[in-house]
Order: sequence, then C-alpha cells, then structure tokens
Amino acid sequence: MPRSVLITTASLTILAGGLGYWLGQRQVTLDSSAVIEAVAARHIAEHGGRTEDCIGLPGEGRAVFYVQCANLTYAVDRLGRVRLIEEGGI
Repeated sequence: MPRSVLITTASLTILAGGLGYWLGQRQVTLDSSAVIEAVAARHIAEHGGRTEDCIGLPGEGRAVFYVQCANLTYAVDRLGRVRLIEEGGI
C-alpha cells in the first residue's frame, strides 16, 4: 500500500477519534440522584453531618445542579466537577 494512503488513513482515523471524543464529552449526562449522593458523601467526609441535610436544586448558567448541605452550597457543572460556591445557602 502506498505511503500516502497510509498517512491519509491514519490522519483521518486520528481526526475521527478526536472528534468522537470531543462530541462524547459534550454529551455527558448526569444522574441527579447520584450527583446529590456524591456531593453529600463529600460534604459528610469534610464537614460531618447527615445525608438528609443535603438537597438538590436546579442550576443556572454553568451549574447544572446546586446541592445545599446545611449552610454550604455546592455547584456541579455538566462534567460533574463540584465546587463550593458560598456559605449560608443560595
């Protein structure tokens, strides 16, 4: 097989793989109950408390969910990254 055909095939394969990965990352879906449970577990490990102290709220902007545990509020983005946004609730 000619070298140009191999290079073209390899390039198109790499391009298709990269595009597929990028599109797949854009379509990550989050299960709301799993997100709330994971954030509650993190909160309990760091600050103590009970799972029942945490509630999930719909997000806005970049945050898909807000999870409020006691007096702390966490924002969860579409990739599942969690960050503490404020104390005292939303």
